[in-house]
Amino acid sequence: MLACELRSAGVSVLVLERRARPDQAIKAGSMGPLAAEAMYGLGLAAELGAAEEAATARDLALTGKAGGPREHFGGIFLDPSLASDPDRRRVRIDQPELEALLARHADRLGVEVRREHEVVGLSQDEQGVSVRVAAPGGPLQVRCAYLAGCDGHRSTVRELAGFDFVGSPAGLTGRDGVVRLAESERAKLTPGFHHTERGVFVFAGFGAQRVAAVEFDSPPDDPYAPLTLPDLQAAVRRVSGTDVVIDELVSGFVYTDEARQVTSYRAGRVLLAGDAAHIYAPFGGQGLNVGLVDAANLGWKLAAQVQGWAPEGLLDTYTVERHPVGAVLLHNTRAQAALMRPDPQSRALRELFAGLVGLEPVTRLIVDMKTGQSVRYDLGEAHPLVGTLCPDLPLGGAGGRLRERLGGQGLLLDLAGRAEVHAAAAGWSARVGTVSAKAGIDGVDALLLRPDGCVAWVLPAGAVFGEKELTSALAAWFGEGRTG
Repeated sequence: MLACELRSAGVSVLVLERRARPDQAIKAGSMGPLAAEAMYGLGLAAELGAAEEAATARDLALTGKAGGPREHFGGIFLDPSLASDPDRRRVRIDQPELEALLARHADRLGVEVRREHEVVGLSQDEQGVSVRVAAPGGPLQVRCAYLAGCDGHRSTVRELAGFDFVGSPAGLTGRDGVVRLAESERAKLTPGFHHTERGVFVFAGFGAQRVAAVEFDSPPDDPYAPLTLPDLQAAVRRVSGTDVVIDELVSGFVYTDEARQVTSYRAGRVLLAGDAAHIYAPFGGQGLNVGLVDAANLGWKLAAQVQGWAPEGLLDTYTVERHPVGAVLLHNTRAQAALMRPDPQSRALRELFAGLVGLEPVTRLIVDMKTGQSVRYDLGEAHPLVGTLCPDLPLGGAGGRLRERLGGQGLLLDLAGRAEVHAAAAGWSARVGTVSAKAGIDGVDALLLRPDGCVAWVLPAGAVFGEKELTSALAAWFGEGRTG
């Protein structure tokens, strides 16, 4: 995702990938609305829609149900229609398919990807980063202006660059696998999310037989060792209380609830995104969403830095804006782990919480948090839309949709024919497009959007236009405008 963002902006990108081939483990079965909207900005709406249709058709063929993503918090299911904007929904797609879609797009853009290339060392100076790489043809060194570590929760880049990584140790072990079961064995397992005396057992899946067991005991010596069929079967039996026999483990993984986050997402010319910046229990399908939105936030800022037009401090706003989002992720996954424990105190807490989510404001608060709709970056402005990520809206009159109009640039959206807005932004036309349209945003005459869809300035309906406020926002995010 980050490579696509950078290449779309005209930056030369090299991806070093340790694996020889993509990981086929289904660690996520859907992506959140903010991540989907970020991908729409790359022009991938049609491909993402086609992938969702195919996944839904498979679900229907294999299970007799259209399935579709559901929201839960610690195994307590929530009504997603109670979100602040229920039209901003999850998109049904398995993670391997999503990765393949992004890989195809990266290839179309001309991104160079070198597989079986593992980062083993790095050093940086004022001009760039030197990266030592173990490759099939022997060791080599790569020189780059900036290095972005997108290498997951066991990030080598994070360790080599010396990021502070603070948090809490593990208190549970989860095993999650896509499996094949005989019909007689499937009958032993009840679909759903089950709290038992030994932990939590899940039998579910969109188009696949997927089992998971969470145990609240001492984590294994190597919690990142590959999941084996005997380990998964034994855990499922312990937690479910059945003697189920698993015929085949198709793919799977082990995880804990160790929760840590780097104190800054930047160390000089080295940056981190996604799980490289934090680890947590993968409850509720949030990590993929957070990681892709990290990439969308960082991509245009890093491109501006490389191309020499970034305003002072722009790259540092990546940590300022995204670190709090990662902190919320750790906070709510810790809370979910507490709700899932099998002890009497946690059972009482779970029952109380289940009653609370029957209240619409409580459900809305939690669904908005999990889907990212509650995200609002602190841009120092009072208007409630400033700092939020704008949804993908149809643009009446102008044609098309909002995210595709962004296309890696800023966008000044005139909703009320305010000619003075266009005139004030003329000096930034190389980096900010201007569109006159109707977009169904009440109480607003004009909006300035950053390339990641974040609202940077608002002109309320009927308000006196303050040119200085708009030009200050333009300069803060897009550098000094052209004069004359």
